[in-house]
Amino acid sequence: PVECLFQFLCSSNNNIARIEKMVWTLAGYGERLGEVGGFVFHRFPTVERLARVSEQELREAGFGYRAKYVVGTAKELMAKPGGGAKWLALLRDRELLEVIEGLCTLPGVGPKVAACIALFSLDKNQAIPVDTHVWKVATQYMLPELAGKSLTPKLSIVVADAFVAKFGEYAGWAQNVLFIGQLPAKKLVATEVTSETAKPTKRKRATKMVEIQA
Repeated sequence: PVECLFQFLCSSNNNIARIEKMVWTLAGYGERLGEVGGFVFHRFPTVERLARVSEQELREAGFGYRAKYVVGTAKELMAKPGGGAKWLALLRDRELLEVIEGLCTLPGVGPKVAACIALFSLDKNQAIPVDTHVWKVATQYMLPELAGKSLTPKLSIVVADAFVAKFGEYAGWAQNVLFIGQLPAKKLVATEVTSETAKPTKRKRATKMVEIQA
């Protein structure tokens, strides 16, 4: 849960490339495991280690306002009974609503991020992280009467309940599949094209973008 929590703190209003960079930066504070293919791998740092990182240090690494959330959450976890890692692990034994409420006490964690952490690392299979993509699925297929309305915290609960009613015990994972389905289906990939010249020993190489259907 520790790694999942801090990765989702990095995801706030962010893109995949920057999230990946931030996670690698955080990992660098952990124990070095080895080097493979020129890449150095680390064990993800403990809560104790992250609590010693300064906000300024993370801001200089490009975390922006998320730096205070990472540092604040690490320190908040350290103050939890039994330590942060133990407190997070014990959330697995709590009811979903209690888990969400507990996670939302941490800096930078709102209902959506809390639901993500609950689903992906705390065995809460009915947790539904509701964002604009999930809202679109819900209003298109399950709650058409809400189409055209703006997503609010209250309607997020309505959407989550609708997913659970529709998909049951593993509604969170069904939501995740549908969420992925809402992402852009067409991608551009680089492929190397070889064109023959008059002499067989000489070949011109060019790279073009090929559109594929995901």
